[in-house]
Amino acid sequence: MGKQMRDLEYLLRYVRTGTTEGDRTFLSKVFISPDELTKLTAIEQGGMRILVANKGMGKTAIAEWINDRSGKRSVPCILLRPDDLDTSELGDAHDIGTLKRHFFTTLVTAAAAAIGSQLSGLLVGDATTLHTAARREGMAAADRVQKGLALLSAISVATGGINGKKLAEELTGTPHPNDLIRAINSELLAPGKVMFLLIDDTDQVASPTEPSHLNRIWALLLAVRKLATDCTSVRPIVTLRTEVWVRLISESAGQRDQADHLRGSVVRLRATDDMMGKIIRRRLEIASKDAGKTTNDYYANFFDSKLVTLPGSVEERRWDSFIIKSSRERPRDALQLIRNMIDQCGPRVEKITSVEAEKAMDIYSKERVDDLVNEFSADCLSIREVTRTFTDINFEADFEILRKHLKSIPSRFSLTIRGKLMKPDNEDDAVSLLSLLHETGFLNPRVPDTTATRQFAHILFADDPHFVKMSNWNNMQAARWEVHPAFRSWLISEQKSSLTRTLIGRKP
Repeated sequence: MGKQMRDLEYLLRYVRTGTTEGDRTFLSKVFISPDELTKLTAIEQGGMRILVANKGMGKTAIAEWINDRSGKRSVPCILLRPDDLDTSELGDAHDIGTLKRHFFTTLVTAAAAAIGSQLSGLLVGDATTLHTAARREGMAAADRVQKGLALLSAISVATGGINGKKLAEELTGTPHPNDLIRAINSELLAPGKVMFLLIDDTDQVASPTEPSHLNRIWALLLAVRKLATDCTSVRPIVTLRTEVWVRLISESAGQRDQADHLRGSVVRLRATDDMMGKIIRRRLEIASKDAGKTTNDYYANFFDSKLVTLPGSVEERRWDSFIIKSSRERPRDALQLIRNMIDQCGPRVEKITSVEAEKAMDIYSKERVDDLVNEFSADCLSIREVTRTFTDINFEADFEILRKHLKSIPSRFSLTIRGKLMKPDNEDDAVSLLSLLHETGFLNPRVPDTTATRQFAHILFADDPHFVKMSNWNNMQAARWEVHPAFRSWLISEQKSSLTRTLIGRKP
């Protein structure tokens, strides 16, 4: 007989990567429908949706879920990614008009091509002829667009033949999701025809840190809107990272009017504590069933007690609270923290304890810093060095202490943020640095909130991207500023390393 698997090995299956690619084989078992699904999928004729969320929030998982569930309810759906869109002919074009025309042509062409691989079962009769014509090499762009639009209309299905209740249940994975049923029936299934067009990782058609490339993303969004207007059966959903959307609406001065037109199409995805708890619990539940556990206390199946001693502290907290608060509102982070804890368990350890949590947090915290550097090094090449300076102050500080610290950083090393050299003791530059650290999630302001259980709330960048502005000085000054718990273990490790180097240097 083969060696019997430990219970933790069953759990490892469902937390190994936390990515859609790694979870694809069991996504249907673990997917949790977000609260925003109603706004996202019930798209009116001629409308579109822009799903805005932080990296690691599950945008791709949602796109793949909609793609899969729609097919089960006979709603045609095409999923495109940047690799499907030909940008080779863009050259140095920067003006919106030229870029929009190019993206509209390549978008329709890519959608027509994808039908053959994703919706081949619908290619019968006239649709087959249209598909061949739409993809024909050498055909003028105008002809390709005309044939492509005709094909998309032909592939779309009459809304009268779709059961809105069943579609809503497929999308949510729950019986009788009444709000979604009503929204789908009144918006998505208004008389006519319908099909979904999903475009994931939209920002990868450009380099968002390049100001001249922002117009590429704008042009693609406007091309999608034109497609939805020209072919009203197509209901597009576009995914975009939060920081890219903020940059689009704040740095593209010439496109402010477009931002106003598209703002109503934006659906912001937030991973609330409740949502994060459901995501973790579902994976624990599935792993428990695989392991043959009969108890419904899913945490007890894999963790040795109800409470964990917080790393570097004597304070105790529930396991779910510890994992959620360490995850930066990113489901991927939460799952990777659990994976790190399992990795720290030796062959004879049956359940995760506070010992494994503290060891895992050291690794996890460094990985989060690495992630931050990967995401923001194009904005600030010295971002790792900037975060390391926070070994010099408390993880929670009032604004005046933080302000003094920020003003000192440019005197330690050369610091450039988005092309601008920061100067020591400069008020504006200190605020620019604080704005970047708020955007990265490294620092967050804590403000009084009498409606909250603990009488305070953290204002994340997604809550208010403009909180850190000179015009908001009084509110910045009134806030208490905190380093996010995900980064604290790394800073503690850096403090210890620095102290060790100092002591070694003092030896005679």
